[in-house]
Amino acid sequence: MRSGLDVLRPVLIARHPIVALDSFEEDRVERTLDTVARSRFQKPVPLFTWSITRGLRGPDGAVAETRAPLAALAAVGSTREGVFLFRDLHRHFDDPAVVRALRELRPRLTGTARLLFVLGPRIELPVELKRDVVLIDFPLPGHDELEALLEKHAGRLAIDERMRMPLVTALRGLTAIEASHALHLALHGREALDEAVLTALQDQKAQLARQDGVLEYVPQRWALDDIGGLATLKDWFLRRRTLFEDTAAMDRGLTPRGVLVMGIPGCGKSLTIKAISALWNLPLFRLDMSRVFGGLYGSPEEGFRRALAMMEQVAPAILWIDEIENGISAESTGADAGIKGRIFATFLTWMQEKPAQVFVGATANRIDLLPAELLRKGRFDQVFFIDLPEEAERAEIFEVHLRRKGEDLGRFNTTTLAKATKGWNGAEIEAAVSAAIIDAMSEDRAVAEDDIFMQVGKMVPLARTMAEQIKGIRSWAHQRAIRAN
Repeated sequence: MRSGLDVLRPVLIARHPIVALDSFEEDRVERTLDTVARSRFQKPVPLFTWSITRGLRGPDGAVAETRAPLAALAAVGSTREGVFLFRDLHRHFDDPAVVRALRELRPRLTGTARLLFVLGPRIELPVELKRDVVLIDFPLPGHDELEALLEKHAGRLAIDERMRMPLVTALRGLTAIEASHALHLALHGREALDEAVLTALQDQKAQLARQDGVLEYVPQRWALDDIGGLATLKDWFLRRRTLFEDTAAMDRGLTPRGVLVMGIPGCGKSLTIKAISALWNLPLFRLDMSRVFGGLYGSPEEGFRRALAMMEQVAPAILWIDEIENGISAESTGADAGIKGRIFATFLTWMQEKPAQVFVGATANRIDLLPAELLRKGRFDQVFFIDLPEEAERAEIFEVHLRRKGEDLGRFNTTTLAKATKGWNGAEIEAAVSAAIIDAMSEDRAVAEDDIFMQVGKMVPLARTMAEQIKGIRSWAHQRAIRAN
């Protein structure tokens, strides 16, 4: 990740006199601009800062009568040299006089030893300023800065070299202040920098998502061992488990971008995405498209853009879009067809250009609604199809659910149970096991194999009730996806 100075360098070389910096980090920006003031010109120039509460202040103290934006901008025009940092001036862009003052100030600053920076979060430039003011995103702390922060807070605690990269990775996406607070909390009372510290740091990213509201943080509760079958899909994830911690892989563009998992309902698509989070030790965030279309966060397009922007902030992380065809599809009709079309176009562009540290895990049932643009290489690394589990996989699924519910596997013949549930999906197997245990508990006895067989006899599997639809899904996926089973 480039530093703040790296991002500013092209702007300084081009000699833009007025620059808007989109950032929450006032302290880091001020330190960076202090470096600019000391090194940009033939000799060091003073750094001035302005806010509506304190007015314009420089090395010699406050400049009188400059709390009002127009008075402060007039003072900039009458000062011979300096770097000027205006905090939250964008909040006054609805005042035509402020906009006009900036436009008139630009030619007066050009070619002089003066630079004006406007700092604030989520800056929107009015159309009048878009040709006069350069807007850039000030980057969050990079690897070196976060590693130095980790060293500082660790103090006397030794850092296991195996944990160093995962800990620094967990801090990415946080501001310097947020990272500092997160480290204070995670290291409190600790005697070593272990997995518990890593989990605590990831929880801070979850808090960021809760504050924004569009994304839902999904705790790590499932592992690959909790999924029966799907050997091909599991192997794909296992081979890529360390790439988010490998800087060489990131530099070479080898970090995985995303995966689309489609298939028959109830066969573990969503569960698979949840399991990646624990395997790769990355926080998982679910994008709820119903919240996006609900209008609680402005227009659907704005809510969607906010969700993508938040993912870039908390990266490295996994974005989970469940049943992607229901929210992001070009094949829409009705009143919201235009909205969905614009969201779809935004998503395609973002998938092509998104940061390497955001992995997208998408699931789909109605694969016939997914357009070819979404499936082509360059957006998803791979498209997997999950079919109904084979006999050996059904036996594994029985073992997983019996083990998770605390049952002794030695009392059950999972091979026999698997033979009796031909055509069943994983969700139906779980339901049969749960129902059998509940019936046994109601009679105050241990569950037996016969209890499960009894539930099997009562249930009609999806493969029978939706035989034609499943046949169509298999036909579509035959030449278009890799079998996960």
